[in-house]
Amino acid sequence: MSLRDFIALSPLLIVATGALVLLLQLAFVRSHRAAFATFLLTLAAASVDGWIRLPAVEQATAVTTLLRVDRFSLFFCLLFFFTSAVCGGLGYRYLRARLTGNRRTSTTLSSCPSSSSCGEFYFFVLLATLGACTLVSSQHFASFFLALELISLALYPLLAFPVPLAKWGAGRDVSHREAALSLESGIKYLITSALATALALFGIALMYAATGNLQFSSMDFSRGESALLIGGFALLLAGVAFKLSLVPFHAWTADVYEGAPTPVTAFIATLGKTALLAILLRLFSEFSVHILETSVAMISLLAVASMLGGNLLALRQRNVKRLLAYSAIAHMGYFLVVYLVIDRGIAREATIYYLVAYTVTTLCAFSAVSLIDDAALSDVSNPQVTTGDDGNPFQQSFYRGLFWRSPTLSLCLAAALLSLAGIPFTVGFIGKFYLITAALDGQLWGLLGALIVGSALGLFYYLRLLLTLVDAPSIASGQTAAMRVVVDQPHTSAEPAARNNPLLISRSGLGLLLLLTALLLIFGIYPQLLINGINAL
Repeated sequence: MSLRDFIALSPLLIVATGALVLLLQLAFVRSHRAAFATFLLTLAAASVDGWIRLPAVEQATAVTTLLRVDRFSLFFCLLFFFTSAVCGGLGYRYLRARLTGNRRTSTTLSSCPSSSSCGEFYFFVLLATLGACTLVSSQHFASFFLALELISLALYPLLAFPVPLAKWGAGRDVSHREAALSLESGIKYLITSALATALALFGIALMYAATGNLQFSSMDFSRGESALLIGGFALLLAGVAFKLSLVPFHAWTADVYEGAPTPVTAFIATLGKTALLAILLRLFSEFSVHILETSVAMISLLAVASMLGGNLLALRQRNVKRLLAYSAIAHMGYFLVVYLVIDRGIAREATIYYLVAYTVTTLCAFSAVSLIDDAALSDVSNPQVTTGDDGNPFQQSFYRGLFWRSPTLSLCLAAALLSLAGIPFTVGFIGKFYLITAALDGQLWGLLGALIVGSALGLFYYLRLLLTLVDAPSIASGQTAAMRVVVDQPHTSAEPAARNNPLLISRSGLGLLLLLTALLLIFGIYPQLLINGINAL
């Protein structure tokens, strides 16, 4: 490798170096705050480097036959750095809320006990970020597979990350329940991911046998469909479908989303899927999979099943994290529609825009859910506060009347729900409009009909949760204790306990949520800001 190659890979090298520095730092200094600072500095340095180099890249730089650095890969690396920073910030609040006890009486503690493993959380996030950047820079199935596994290996410990609670209160062993759910989600993801890896690897081997090449741009499909080629593509597609939780490979999704720590759930739902969707965009563009009729049929079936199945399953959910899990399944189906016409019209532009829209919206939704969870934990010692059915703060019953208890937080969550539903003036609306336009250009009438029906079903359960936010708090159920952001003012007499026992949400957490909401609205009202950047890729 030459100096030019090292310069091209500088964002990835900065992240890799930062991860190693953080690991060495943890061997000598067991400080939560110091680990978080190193994590943020690493992402900031990589972001500045990528931001400076993005407009200067005129043509792609091939680093051996495995990697290719161009504006496309740098753009998504910047998106991954932003995603990791947001999820890391949520993780900091998540860990601090559980390691400092009740923040009402202990507001100065910000470091984990020396025996805990807080710092490793940020190491694994950096490791997954490195894998995502490597994946989106891949131009060969060898680097594709290795990067995909690097992401998975980092997600396993994050899903089952130990959370030693200092205090919980009320005599409830909630920490044991939370740890058990996290461990269960980690094991489920490990098993399903191992199966997906085996299928994908076998599929890649069969495709190599059929085409004689593993480099994306050199795979020759001109000889038509063969049993080896179709079998290999089907197995590869099945492995990818597991990772993207497409129907019928979705069984793990809701349980993993529910059991994982909320910041990790946000991380899987965004970076874990966006990286794979981005490289699929490059892969499908390069070897024109649409020329194989059988592959088009397989992708179409997965798309329709995911769009309809995900939304239908979400209709029955009363758990917010499970609802968002099934919603994510439907959104993965929406993406597949555009991939079938990726070489026509605005399909490529539509896919990239919707990837950004999905990432920002999902981060906003899970940020709100995470802050609500942390706030419920900080005041769980208050006997007046209920955390929903079976002590679960993710049940929709806990969100009833949230607007009257925390208007700022509720409005941000409402904006995210409206964006997921594709309501105008949000980034989700522009993204979905792009998808529909691309489907019209490709004359995919059946898939377009499924997309519209799925969107209509999704609108129902998004609005149902939104109406729950503005519903009157149930006094009989003990929800008179208000959840109120410290910067909000009391609103009505319906929340008499708010002034005495408010559930506090940090200003830093609220600021992060407001930033995401602002991006969600800005890109929805002024989409050209993002479109201009996408067109330059």
